[in-house]
Amino acid sequence: MNKLEKEMQFLIEKEGLDDLSVFFCDYETFEEIPLFSRFKHISFLSSLSFNEKNKILIKKCIELINKCKLNAKNYIDDKNISDYFICVSLTDWENYEDVNCLTPNIYISRKKNWLLSHLKLKHSQTIEENLIREYLCSIKELDYIVLISSGFENYKRVYIVHKSIINEDIELNKKSNK
Repeated sequence: MNKLEKEMQFLIEKEGLDDLSVFFCDYETFEEIPLFSRFKHISFLSSLSFNEKNKILIKKCIELINKCKLNAKNYIDDKNISDYFICVSLTDWENYEDVNCLTPNIYISRKKNWLLSHLKLKHSQTIEENLIREYLCSIKELDYIVLISSGFENYKRVYIVHKSIINEDIELNKKSNK
C-alpha cells in the first residue's frame, strides 16, 4: 500500500466510513454522507491539482459504493434490498475554490422508488456533468453513469450512479427531455 492509499484509508477510518452499517441505516428519506467532514482531513492532497484531487476522491467513493453493494445482503433482508439506493453525489460546485476540489458524498436511501421519483434524474450536457464523465473515463469507471436532477439549477449536485441500479424511469426521462 503506497502513501496515498494509506492516507485515504486513514481518512475513511477518521470519518467513520469503515463502519458499513452507516450506509444501511433506515434514514427517514435519504442521507448524504460526505467523504470528508473537514478540509484539513484531505490536506495530504494539497499538492495535487483540482482535477487530480477530484479523481482520487471520486474513485474512493466509488470503492465504498462497491463495497456496500457487495455487503448489502448482510444488512438488508431480501424483501427490502431492491429498494436500496446508493450513489455518489458531488456538491460544493459554487465554492470549490475554497478547497480546490468538489465534495463527494455517499448518497443513500432505503426508499429508492420514492427517491428517484423526487430527484427525477436525467442525462444532460452541463459543464459539470461532462467534467465528471471525463473523470470517470480517466479513472476507468465505465460501469457508472453521470446524471443531474431536475432541480440542478437551484441545487447543484451531480450524481454518479452504477448502471445496475438505474431503472427504466431514467431512460424514459432521457428520451422525454430531448
